[in-house]
Amino acid sequence: MFVQVEINGQPWTVGADGTILQACEQAGVDVPRFCYHERLSIAGNCRMCLVELENAPKLAASCAMPVMEGMKIWTDTPAVKKAREGVLEFLLVNHPLDCPICDQGGECDLQDQAMVYGSDRGRFQEYKRAVEDKPCGPLIQTVMTRCIHCTRCIRFTSEIAGTGELGTTGRGAQMEVGTYIEKALTSELSANIVDLCPVGALTSKPYAFTARSWETAPTESLDPTDAVGSHTRVDLRGTEVVRILPRFCEGINEEWLSDKGRFCYDAVRSGRVPQPGRWESFQGEPVFLTADWSETFADAQAAGW
Repeated sequence: MFVQVEINGQPWTVGADGTILQACEQAGVDVPRFCYHERLSIAGNCRMCLVELENAPKLAASCAMPVMEGMKIWTDTPAVKKAREGVLEFLLVNHPLDCPICDQGGECDLQDQAMVYGSDRGRFQEYKRAVEDKPCGPLIQTVMTRCIHCTRCIRFTSEIAGTGELGTTGRGAQMEVGTYIEKALTSELSANIVDLCPVGALTSKPYAFTARSWETAPTESLDPTDAVGSHTRVDLRGTEVVRILPRFCEGINEEWLSDKGRFCYDAVRSGRVPQPGRWESFQGEPVFLTADWSETFADAQAAGW
């Protein structure tokens, strides 16, 4: 079933069972968001996706507002721009300026939106809020001072992983995200919250300070650790595999990846011989000596290989 709507003055036919944000996506109109994710329930708490509707008393959160017949939607009016600038300013009040040392730099949603709606200076003169880090295990690096409370990670552990290991404590300015009893995440899908986090609050601990996103070259691949063929993206810097990320495939893994498949590259990479050589005996002990390719081919040919 479809409905007729008008987006930024252009008529569109969109699905009747979606939201305004989804209708804008179908029309090719980009609407910024932090808390919304198509695989998770709607939270509507970041307010970055505000749009203007005809005859509406105020701006509406497009991620939570159902689309209806005859709607006239504007995503780029001065009121919308001013509201998004205000939302972003509040998000940056307590967000530290960690971009030069943050592993999320270069692929950070907050960084991207700050380029569009951010100011070149801040009006907040008081001390920024600091949050004590609570370790989540050997795979997840936490810097919770950067957290913007989008709750994507909480909804993932409850709705997708089914463990409910993350939640919020405190209210208002004192709200914090973490495990209730300060224990490590035990889900086999725990590292997916790294992909979901729109800022650098949750990052990959094995990947920490290894490479920047623009230094890597992506290659499409499949997960070698399972038999269902989960689609993956292998990021290489030169000839070295630095990380593995999930690749979208609706019929198999959607956009999730197990921790085993995500971090198996370390085992694949370790113990590999970087160049040819041969084993020789030295004082009764085997020693591996490197050789050039011509010498190696000659030895192989002499051995009848």
